Amino acid sequence: MKNYLTIVALTGSLLPFQCLAQHREAVIAAENAFAAQAAQAGTRAAFLANSAPTALVAENGRLANAQEVWQARPAQANTRLLWYPVLADVAQSGDVGYTTGPWNVLKDGRPQASGEYVTVWRKQPDGTWKFAVDMGIERIGSAPAKAATVPQPRLQVAVATPSMAPSSVVLDVDRRFAEAELSKPGATYQQYLSAEARLYRPGLSMMQGAAAVANMKNLDSGYAFAPTTGYLAAAGDLGYVVGTLRRFATAKHPEENGSYLRIWRREAVAGWRLVLEVFNLTNPPVDAAAVPVPAPENVSGSAGPSKRAQ
Repeated sequence: MKNYLTIVALTGSLLPFQCLAQHREAVIAAENAFAAQAAQAGTRAAFLANSAPTALVAENGRLANAQEVWQARPAQANTRLLWYPVLADVAQSGDVGYTTGPWNVLKDGRPQASGEYVTVWRKQPDGTWKFAVDMGIERIGSAPAKAATVPQPRLQVAVATPSMAPSSVVLDVDRRFAEAELSKPGATYQQYLSAEARLYRPGLSMMQGAAAVANMKNLDSGYAFAPTTGYLAAAGDLGYVVGTLRRFATAKHPEENGSYLRIWRREAVAGWRLVLEVFNLTNPPVDAAAVPVPAPENVSGSAGPSKRAQ
């Protein structure tokens, strides 16, 4: 009888982990299916099919409705957008998760641009997964290799704590971070960053873990962040916030404007920690009088700053 009860208890304790693994696999499958559809049917069709009605993307640093953006964007012949996830996480409640990894644009088989993307996934009322936010950057440096299995964060997540106000909880966390960061930017990032955080900035290599903490420690001036919307999983362990950012010019750097996406995770030991942050910046205006106009045959369209911009 004791052996039977022990087996039952062990089986019960394993169920949450089995469910979590199934949720992760569902998010990874959704991302891979998204990428496969883009390769077969084109990026425009894939984005329209995989974005939620209220999904957001960043267009030149500005948040916009994904469906509206991709309805208006024409398909581009002989252009392919390729990507794959290198990290995936999901809430214990199985209603929200995210994936991140490298993207590459090819035109006529030749590389045109590359970068990093972040996709936030939400389970829809019909049980399907659609993305709620998609944001990315162009970067320097080589892309991480595609692994046979997509890893998850190593640090243990906190026990699920259902919340009756999912949006306000994660928005409050984000606001507290933003307020503190304005007065003590480097110290605030040090305090809030997870030990395995990922930071994506346009034109830079990804900052991860201890390197991210060390780099942000020396941040000389803060950003003015204004959250637009956010969502916290029903389990109260994983959430995201999107909004706008501004950093005033100093002697060391020009003014920056754009949008941000932050993913917050409640870790078992450290509590709420910033596990991923991506900035999508608005390109500064160009003085037309100072730039020579190229001949018509040399003019080409430019890719937008969104993760999968073609």
